[in-house]
Amino acid sequence: MDKTKTAPRRLLGSRRFWSSVISVVTLVVVAARPELEEHLDVLAPTITTICVTLVGGYVLEDRELAKKAGLNESEGNHDADPA
Repeated sequence: MDKTKTAPRRLLGSRRFWSSVISVVTLVVVAARPELEEHLDVLAPTITTICVTLVGGYVLEDRELAKKAGLNESEGNHDADPA
């Protein structure tokens, strides 16, 4: 399998990637708006915390799905008749 073609597709399909991109864009927009400048000290940590929480949740979800997939595969191997 050619990993050079699948890596960009996996990245663009990643919820973690898009959550991070949207958070960075939001931070840039907030920092660029003069009327929001006085609230930047509150908005920046809030946006960052939301992003980190989302990405962490996605990581935990992916880990649990991988564990379940591993259990299902190993269960299938135990059911097989050794004869």
